Amino acid sequence: MRGYRKVKRADDEQRTRARIVDAAEELHGTVGPARASVSAIADAAGVTRATVYRHFPDDESLFFACSGQWLSRQRLPDPDAWNVEGDPLETLRAGLADIYRYYRAGESMLTNIHRDFHVVPDRVRLARLEGEQRWRDTLLKALPGRRRAVVRAAVAHATAFATWRSLCIDQRLSDADAAQLMVAMTRAAAGR
Repeated sequence: MRGYRKVKRADDEQRTRARIVDAAEELHGTVGPARASVSAIADAAGVTRATVYRHFPDDESLFFACSGQWLSRQRLPDPDAWNVEGDPLETLRAGLADIYRYYRAGESMLTNIHRDFHVVPDRVRLARLEGEQRWRDTLLKALPGRRRAVVRAAVAHATAFATWRSLCIDQRLSDADAAQLMVAMTRAAAGR
């Protein structure tokens, strides 16, 4: 009987932890991490603040669990799939299409994370910045004039979430039209 109680208690603890992470993810996606207090997360999960702290002793550990869960549910951009042999501008278009698809799918969460970047733990922020740098490096690799500052700036601008948001949310362009516009801008910057 004691073994059964231990297993049940462990199961209950896992379910409680999952409810807390789900609540944090929901609040990060709706109100943003800066406004997702431990009290709000506890209320949304149906637990006490003490229970949240028992599972997550600090804000960073809860943020990592929330971020890891959200990312595991996303189809992240795949730079290894972007190469269009012999056509660097088609590679750029394929990469931007993939990045913009990801931005559209995660628009609410990504908007809040970008707005509240100042509260995002350094390790999460650095991992995101490193990923975005990999996107830019992959897209620049085959572009003519890739060492020119204007070409690097064009690719950085084209891959930025703020650029996508401006073009696709504020100006209501489709992802495909926004990608084509950014390819044309980069082509002009490269002098092609």
